[in-house]
Amino acid sequence: MLSMCINLGLFCKKSRLAGFFLLLLVACSPQQFEQTDKQTDKQTAAQRIVKQTSQRIVQQAIKAEQQGLFSRALPLYQQAVALGETSAISAVLRLQPDASTAELQLWLSKQPFSKSQLAPYWAELGQWQQLTKAQQHQLQQPFSELHFSPKSCVLSLQPVLSNLTSARQWQLLLQQWQQDSQLSSLPFCLLPPLFIDSAALNCSEQKTERIQCHLPALKQQLQDADFHQVLLLAGKGGASYNNGLLQLPAQSSLALLRHELSHAFGFLDEYALLPQVAKAECQPGRLTPNLLFSKDDLAGYQQLWQLENTELQLTPVASCNNAGLQAYRVVATDTHMQHYELPMPSLYLQLIRKQLQKPELLMPASYYFAYLARQQQDWSAWQHWMQHAAALGYPPAIQALQNSDKTNLSPAAP
Repeated sequence: MLSMCINLGLFCKKSRLAGFFLLLLVACSPQQFEQTDKQTDKQTAAQRIVKQTSQRIVQQAIKAEQQGLFSRALPLYQQAVALGETSAISAVLRLQPDASTAELQLWLSKQPFSKSQLAPYWAELGQWQQLTKAQQHQLQQPFSELHFSPKSCVLSLQPVLSNLTSARQWQLLLQQWQQDSQLSSLPFCLLPPLFIDSAALNCSEQKTERIQCHLPALKQQLQDADFHQVLLLAGKGGASYNNGLLQLPAQSSLALLRHELSHAFGFLDEYALLPQVAKAECQPGRLTPNLLFSKDDLAGYQQLWQLENTELQLTPVASCNNAGLQAYRVVATDTHMQHYELPMPSLYLQLIRKQLQKPELLMPASYYFAYLARQQQDWSAWQHWMQHAAALGYPPAIQALQNSDKTNLSPAAP
């Protein structure tokens, strides 16, 4: 024992634990080490087989998807996810266009992966509250600076995005906008996008209905933003324009954006309007950029827009049929206001440019937000949004603030 202590002198002197560990090593037989190695090898082999199997299933799913066999591809991707293939999660989300966001969120929450592994897929669904601030920044950063600023900018459009799907679509729309000879020629600034959690926004997803979103959450997101018009790219369903607010589905084309944006300049649809809308809009004597509600209004239209008679070709359209009135567009060919996929006539582009010479006369979205605040009798919000609209030079907003100051009472309706 003494000789052992001499040979292992440092361990004997400094720590009795050294002898204990030495005994443990002596106690472990070569057979036990061999069994442990075999168990490790078996586990590694099993993991390798599972990985190979999941990859093979993914390849089968990809092939089925390429062939358009989506009902076959989806369960294969789901099977791959169950085997631990995180790369298949995006496909599972993508191949369920009719599933609600809530249904997809429930499915994702049941997958046995770490929070960091699931972070990109929560972002796909716009569930930003599931991510850390660092993860949010990392995933949003590639899109956060996307913007377009022509040399002359008189009107700004603020995009608001809910998830990575809408972010990628906005990136595509922005590229197409810059390549479009008509839209890119307008003094219109497209601002860097803002992100909002899809659960807070809670947009409807009925394909046969117009998109409806939770506007208080949107207004909160825009509280300190500087904008004129707002583009909300979220949800599923029909697009709409409402007093400075464009609501488009997350997957939208540039043609649809152009159609809805034209409403901001007073252009009306050139297909049959709904009865209630037709009765409100179709009033002889009222002048819009693209429609006349009576041929007797032609002279007034020419004077308003400073156009020669030779530039106009009155053509009957169905816009006011449900009001028992014949309406006329001012060009001969079908336009993007009848079928949004069609081109915008050069005369319509000319009329938009005329209005952009006095952008202060176009209603900003903040004026609409003030109206909503008044409905809720939220006077501090009314004041905030009305001041925002007045700062843009919108005359009704300036007048509303002046009236409020004079009476020192609750503000009048905008």
